[in-house]
Amino acid sequence: MESTTPRLRGNLEKNVTDGTPCDVVERYASLKNLADRLDFGALDENVVVLDTETTGLSFSHDELIQVAAARMSHGKIESWFVSFANPGKPIPEEIEHLTHISNSDVAEAPAPDEVMRQLVEFVGDARIVAHNAEFDRTFTTKYPAGKALLENEWIDSLDLSRIALPRLKSHRLIDLVKAFDAPLSTHRADADVEATCSLFRVLLAAVCSMPRSLVAEIATMADKDQWPTVVVFDYLLHHAPSGSPLADSAEAPTETGEAEREGEKEGSAAKTPLFSLRSMRRQRVSSCLPARPSGLSSAAALDDETPLLDVPSRAAIDRAFSAEGLLGRIYGSYDPRPEQLEMAEAVRSAFERSNNLVVEAGTGVGKSMAYLVPSALTSLRSGVAIGVATNTNALLDQLVFSELPALSRALQQEAPDLPELSYAALKGISHYPCLRKIEKIAADGPSTREVVGRRQNQAPALAALLSYIEQSEFSDLDALKIDYRLLPRWAITTTSNDCLRRKCPYFGSLCFGHGARRRAERCNIVVTNHALLCCDLAADGGLLPRASCWVVDEAHGIEAEARRAFTKKVDSDTLSRLCGRVAPSGSSRTVFARAEKRASGDVEESAALFYGLSNKAQEAGDVFARAAEEYCLHVKDLLYFDTQKTGRSYESVDLWLNGEVRRSSVFTGLKSHALVMVEAAEKLVRCCQDLVAFLEGIDAAAEPQREIASTAIELKELIEACDLIFNRQPESFVFQATLLRKKDRLGDSLGAMPLEVGSMMRDALYSRTQSVVYASATLSVDGRFESFSRAVGLNEDEASFARELQVDSSFDFDNNMIVYVASDMPEPNAPSYLAALQKLLIGVHLAQGGSMLTLFTNRREMERCFDEVWPLMKRQDLRLVCQKWGVSSKTLRDDFIADESLSLFALKSFWQGFDAPGSTLRGVVIPKLPFSRPTDPLSCERSSRDDRAWFKYTLPQAVIETKQAAGRLIRKSDDTGVVILADRRLVTKSYGKTVLNSLQSKTVRICPTSEIIASLAAMNGR
Repeated sequence: MESTTPRLRGNLEKNVTDGTPCDVVERYASLKNLADRLDFGALDENVVVLDTETTGLSFSHDELIQVAAARMSHGKIESWFVSFANPGKPIPEEIEHLTHISNSDVAEAPAPDEVMRQLVEFVGDARIVAHNAEFDRTFTTKYPAGKALLENEWIDSLDLSRIALPRLKSHRLIDLVKAFDAPLSTHRADADVEATCSLFRVLLAAVCSMPRSLVAEIATMADKDQWPTVVVFDYLLHHAPSGSPLADSAEAPTETGEAEREGEKEGSAAKTPLFSLRSMRRQRVSSCLPARPSGLSSAAALDDETPLLDVPSRAAIDRAFSAEGLLGRIYGSYDPRPEQLEMAEAVRSAFERSNNLVVEAGTGVGKSMAYLVPSALTSLRSGVAIGVATNTNALLDQLVFSELPALSRALQQEAPDLPELSYAALKGISHYPCLRKIEKIAADGPSTREVVGRRQNQAPALAALLSYIEQSEFSDLDALKIDYRLLPRWAITTTSNDCLRRKCPYFGSLCFGHGARRRAERCNIVVTNHALLCCDLAADGGLLPRASCWVVDEAHGIEAEARRAFTKKVDSDTLSRLCGRVAPSGSSRTVFARAEKRASGDVEESAALFYGLSNKAQEAGDVFARAAEEYCLHVKDLLYFDTQKTGRSYESVDLWLNGEVRRSSVFTGLKSHALVMVEAAEKLVRCCQDLVAFLEGIDAAAEPQREIASTAIELKELIEACDLIFNRQPESFVFQATLLRKKDRLGDSLGAMPLEVGSMMRDALYSRTQSVVYASATLSVDGRFESFSRAVGLNEDEASFARELQVDSSFDFDNNMIVYVASDMPEPNAPSYLAALQKLLIGVHLAQGGSMLTLFTNRREMERCFDEVWPLMKRQDLRLVCQKWGVSSKTLRDDFIADESLSLFALKSFWQGFDAPGSTLRGVVIPKLPFSRPTDPLSCERSSRDDRAWFKYTLPQAVIETKQAAGRLIRKSDDTGVVILADRRLVTKSYGKTVLNSLQSKTVRICPTSEIIASLAAMNGR
């Protein structure tokens, strides 16, 4: 490996995605030194690096404001061209903030067309390199004088970084700069050009470090007219710099048994191995599956009998949470926390007594280690697996890539006689790349897709995907940064129904999904998410490895996830896709036609029977498709019951299908169409089963056979859902319709959701598990757990008995968080409320000087408030942004954390799981308590059955969500700030005390808006 500085290596380790193999990190770390000593030939001569700044992203409505270009040869900048351009329109504030280019900068600048004339003269016949080249190419060539640049060869450094460095967390120029310690990018065109110049040779070195067969595969994916950047891969394949891994691999002997071909293109004398996805995958995973830890029980053994747990003693837990114990080894300056020890002892005791536990541990307790330590010790001593389920990927990653590795190292030092602690993350199979599908796409070659009205080639997305596979062990696709509009996730992933399993050539350790499960089955601790845990419960335990105990962290979200998992749906979009598989549409072939094509050469003796079965299935598919289409059209009839006077601007509506609706002639008519569809589905299932049986044993037909079997499974699920919704209609379910208001758009669905999930949790979880621990910072309401325990079915029988524990935070919330309640606000449904809210928001934002997060429950109210508050903030040089349609939540989060004075108006996605510690967040405003809508079908059904349903269900849920929102404020022990509640019902309604008593801080001040503003101004010296 090339030598590298500790600083550079540290930067890279921070910027690669979690789970990146060590050899890949080493590969990335060597690139800068490699780039310094390699000669990239023609790719590094007569190159112009270019960047543009514009008034926005619209090619038709926005204009250039700056262009910069640098001529570079062998990594050295020889000359510059930099010019502002007068766009003929004001520069928007967000662009001015991003680029630091003001209207005064461009006032005297030449028009864009004149700037383009000068740029064309500067560029000449050089190759042009740009980061996101399509953007710069489109903007520069839309002016008459710039059209000459269409003749130049364009290379996209963004494509190169995504393909050669797929394990980086981000491929934005500013993040590449941080990863490789390059000149800082400031979003000015000239600074971005300088950064790109320094990175270009690193990217060329990265391509030269890829496997030769993969570079060869990418080089043939498209010609340069379809994808200009392909010239880099083609050139380096045939002119690999001497001393580069790519050149060395051409000279080395090829892998035994690997097909080879002679280099056919001029200038290539070396043999290039044919690309084999299977061979590439085998090389990556050959040694990364851990052996089963000694003594770890198999799933089969767990099914036979319940193993006795060897739980650590209380003294062992006391020592672990001391400065001299495990936690002291993990955290150099560990300060023991009584609250953390109390929770850890409660978890240990729950395991020992085979009881369940509900524990609320406030922010700062350190609850992750409080359950991980007893879980790890119990697993290692007992030889059983213990599962941990989280609600957010952020916490899942924190556990698997930070806390569990640290705990494992500390255990090896503290107790070397114990086996090494093993752990793994596991998500649903649709999160992982399906190599069978990807191999077929690669074999067929990338096609073009229409994206925003333009035909674009899939090649760069497919190339990045293949490179990600080469550099990954069992990572999911959530970390991969490609344009999924070009390569949709459904095209490169599979589902449980569609997976070929043992008939797939990748089944087992080569498969990302099944390989991840095999690895998890060998581990002490299995970490997953709520969604997969609940789907596993609904699937009778067929998705996850068997665990003796489960810890459910962030447990305030488990009820909603369980309800989703146990809900049955009839979805128009799903029906449409199903119809496309069984009935011909356009040029697409049905699953039956594909089976005919695959099996035609193997059924000669039984050809008549086979084609008879296939024809019968195709006819049944046609009948089903017509029935399904008719059903989907008549689902819209339920819009008759959409009587809402407000909210009509929203695209969809949720309807409660109560007894009155289900007895109506409209629903009866829809039911008749559903029954016709069900009858057609039943006939089609029988045809599918006959074909599946016939194709058994015909290897060539394994894939279409599984497709037909999967189709039969989906049809059975449809039949079951229709029976539940239209025939049985049990009282234990709530029935709802989600309808798109536009008559010409499908996407409607009917659903049957369980009214309560507690009984299902008892049957599927508690009766099969020795102990379940529920943990969260927000589970109690006014100090009581009844609402949560009832929701998840606890304390109904011996198996569901649970102990309850409330552990106060180690943070000083009472002194660090002041809760203000605006006593003079109008009621939220009053006409004057919105104007009063706008006045309050203006006052508190100006008094605080920014750094505030306002959490709305209604998009339209948020946007109307933003339109009023933003202009006044701008006059005071304070930034305010809003979570509008199409704005990336991640971009908003990153921007908020990076700019300490920025304020944000946001919706539900920011109410929980968002951390902005320190002075970046000094105030949280909650305009309205987050009560569910009165028209929510679940709330309506509950209210129809129980006069106190609102107090039993709606109020507790709103309290938990409010606690979550307030919890965004204090994330570290020295954080301080204010929470402002602008809902007057906290003062006027009896339940107000319940809400306020449940909050983290007892420092509550009920006062008029003017006093709140004055108090903030005094605190901030304004």
